[in-house]
Amino acid sequence: MESGIPDYDVVGWLGVLAPAGTPREIVSRLNAELTRILRLPEIKDRFSRDAIQPAGNSPEEFASFLEDEAAKWSKVIQVTGFKVE
Repeated sequence: MESGIPDYDVVGWLGVLAPAGTPREIVSRLNAELTRILRLPEIKDRFSRDAIQPAGNSPEEFASFLEDEAAKWSKVIQVTGFKVE
């Protein structure tokens, strides 16, 4: 609200991406291993101490999230007239 753009929530996030064309089997295995690691008690505890909430979602859910983020920030750029110099 303070920025003049109501109804925008800015949250930092991290994700793991593979190059375009990576075989589905490899993407699925990477996703399964990363999800397994995110569920380990020591990882969950460390993330919790750092106020990090891992999603551990599917590749399709992450792709949808990325599309939503691109749409949201495209709108912010249009409304604000932001330009990179």
